[in-house]
Amino acid sequence: MEFKVINTEAAYRRLLNEPDAEKREAIFREELIAPFQGLVNRFGGGDGMAAFRQWMMSPDLFAGENHAWMTQMVEAMAEADAWNQAAEALNEGWERFAPYADEIPTQAITFGLMVFDGRNSPINGRGYSGFGAIPGFIMTTYSEANDYTLPRVKGATVHELHHNLLFAARPKNFMTETTVADYMIYEGLAESFAGEIYGADVVGYYVTDFDESRLEATKTILHDGLEKTGFDTLRSYIFGDSINQWQGREPVGLPDYAGYAIGYRIVQAYLGRTGKSVVEATFVPANEIIAISGFFDS
Repeated sequence: MEFKVINTEAAYRRLLNEPDAEKREAIFREELIAPFQGLVNRFGGGDGMAAFRQWMMSPDLFAGENHAWMTQMVEAMAEADAWNQAAEALNEGWERFAPYADEIPTQAITFGLMVFDGRNSPINGRGYSGFGAIPGFIMTTYSEANDYTLPRVKGATVHELHHNLLFAARPKNFMTETTVADYMIYEGLAESFAGEIYGADVVGYYVTDFDESRLEATKTILHDGLEKTGFDTLRSYIFGDSINQWQGREPVGLPDYAGYAIGYRIVQAYLGRTGKSVVEATFVPANEIIAISGFFDS
């Protein structure tokens, strides 16, 4: 596997040091958008700047009132060696999958450790996220650089790497074929992969912050929705009601990131019962993982 790691730190420093708005936009387009144009094209339209603005990234973050915030982000991430950590994680994650290379058609992955402005968005979570659903492209995204987020940069990166490799090996149309069951297991496997490599301490807020008082009700709602499809429906069950409402979807009665938390528990139960590694479980159908886990039996 070839990893094309974009030096976003260097690009960010050039942007912070460039006083001219037109030149900043040119740098942003050339050094940040261009490497991910293939990802932009997959979403339709091909307008890279519009796509990046939707992802809460833009040249505006490097000037005016945002300049100090972005400077602090870059310096804190650099001090934590975040860019090198993320690049190392790609190779460490791939080492686990290398025996299955023949089943993974992707030959190269473009990667960027990115800063996004999630300061006023519920999607911010606890300050980091990522995107790896389109084979060939991965972003690990940060909007806070602190003692909680920075130790998780490797875990967050291999989480997205797992998505990328799984979707390359076992492609499904998100709009028509993917079920709630599939999506839950995708997330459960990805975060289990992070924990398997780097330890339980790196497991993210979308698993650890689950409201235990709502467990039984959540299990019922998710169990009843396992076979549902449709992209908005999937997101409703995976992300929970706060994000649903913010994005204009009807709430379904679930706490935040319910699909992540329950998917993780199902996968952990499956691994415990079978003795398989996460990589081995990656090639097992979601419904089989759910059935063998016994999670919904009690």
